[in-house]
Amino acid sequence: MDPKIAPVASSERIMLLDVLRGFAIFGILMVNMQYFFMPITSMLAGHIATTEAGRISEGLIKYFFEGKFYVLFSVLFGYGFWLFIKRKRSGGGSIIPLYRRRLLVLLLFGAVHIVLLWPGDILFFYALFGFLLILFRNRNERSLLKWALVLVLVPKILMALMVIIFQFAQTDPAAAEAMAAGLQEREEYIAGFVSQAYSVYSGGTFTRIAAMRISEFQLMLPGVLFFYPVVLAMFLVGVWASRRNIFGNYRENLPFFRKAFRWGLGTGLIFNAIYVYTFFRTETMGMPDIWGLLSTVFHAAGGIAFLAFYVSAIVLLIERGKFNIPAKYLAPVGRMALTNYLLHSIICTTLFLPYGFGLFGRINVVEGILLSILIFGLQIPLSRYWLEHFNYGPFEWLWRSLTYGNWQPFKKGIPSGGKVSVA
Repeated sequence: MDPKIAPVASSERIMLLDVLRGFAIFGILMVNMQYFFMPITSMLAGHIATTEAGRISEGLIKYFFEGKFYVLFSVLFGYGFWLFIKRKRSGGGSIIPLYRRRLLVLLLFGAVHIVLLWPGDILFFYALFGFLLILFRNRNERSLLKWALVLVLVPKILMALMVIIFQFAQTDPAAAEAMAAGLQEREEYIAGFVSQAYSVYSGGTFTRIAAMRISEFQLMLPGVLFFYPVVLAMFLVGVWASRRNIFGNYRENLPFFRKAFRWGLGTGLIFNAIYVYTFFRTETMGMPDIWGLLSTVFHAAGGIAFLAFYVSAIVLLIERGKFNIPAKYLAPVGRMALTNYLLHSIICTTLFLPYGFGLFGRINVVEGILLSILIFGLQIPLSRYWLEHFNYGPFEWLWRSLTYGNWQPFKKGIPSGGKVSVA
C-alpha cells in the first residue's frame, strides 16, 4: 500500500468534525426512530400521531430535528470528500479511482442495510450522489454555491409545477373529477400498503420482512427527486467549506460563524414554525396543493437555517470553552459515525421486529423520543470504550480495508495485515 494514501491518522483528525458528526448522529436517530417502530411508508400518509401529546412531540421533532441533521451530515460528507481527494498519490496519479472504490463499498453497505435492516437507509444514495459530486471537483467556489442554490430550488420548482397543474385541472370539471379519483385511489393504495406492512413487520418471517423492506424502498423511490437534490447541494456546500478550511481553522472564521448564528437563529425560528404549521395542514405527503408546497419550501429553508444555527452555536461555545464536556462525549460517537448509524438499525430491528422483542407498532412518538435518548446515551460510553481499544469502529475498519486494499490495523498496537483484493 502506498503510504502517501494511507487512511488519515487519529492525530491528524479535525476534532470539530467528529463533534459535529456525533451531534448529527443523535439528530438523525431522533427523526428516524418513529420509522423504526412503524412502516417508513406511513410518512406518505402525513402526520402520524393520534393523541395531543403525540402531536406535540411530533411537532417538536419536526421543529428542532427533521430536515436539520441530514443536511449537516451531507455538509460533513462533502467536507470529507475534499479532504480525501486533495491528498496526493505517489507518482502523481489521480486519487479519484480510489475514491470511487470507497463509494462502491459504501453503496454495498447501503444495499445490504436496506435488505437486512431498514428501508430508510441513506448510505445507498449518498454513494450514488457521491459519484455525481466527483464531477464538481474542479468547480470554483462561486460555482459550487450557485449549483447548490439551484439544487435546493429544484424540488420546490417541481412541487410548484405540480400545484399549478393541479389547480389548472380544477377548472375543468371532468379533469377535476378524474384527478380527485386518482388521488383517492392513491390514498387507498397507500393505506392498504401501510396496513400490510404493519402486518408483515409485526409477525412475518425474515424472508417476508426483507421482501417488504424492498417494496417500501421501491415505493419511496420517487421521493429521490424531492429529497436528494438538497443532499447533493449540501455536499457542494461542504466542499466549499472544506476548501476554505472553515472547520479546520474555525478560530480564524469566527466572524463568519457569528453571522451564521444570528441569521440561522432569526430565520430558523420563523421558517420552522411555518413548516410545522403547514405540515399539519397537509393531508398527505406530496399533496399538490398550497399547503404541500409551503411545507416543502419551509422544510428545506428551516432545515438549512437551523443547520447554520446549530453548527455556529457549537463552534462559538467551543471557542469560549463552554462546550468541552459535550464535545468530549460527542467526538467518539462521531469518529464511529458509520458504525453508530448502522447500530441504530441493528438495535431497533432487535427491539421491534418479531425475531427480536416484537414491539413493532406498540410504542408511541413520546416513547420513541425517550428511547432515542436512551440508545444515544448508551452509544456514548460504548464509543469511548471501543476507541480506547481499537483504532476504528468495526464498519469504519471494514470500509477502510476494502477501500485501500489492505487489512487496516484494527486493535491498537497490532500492525496491519496482508493485501485484500478489491478490484
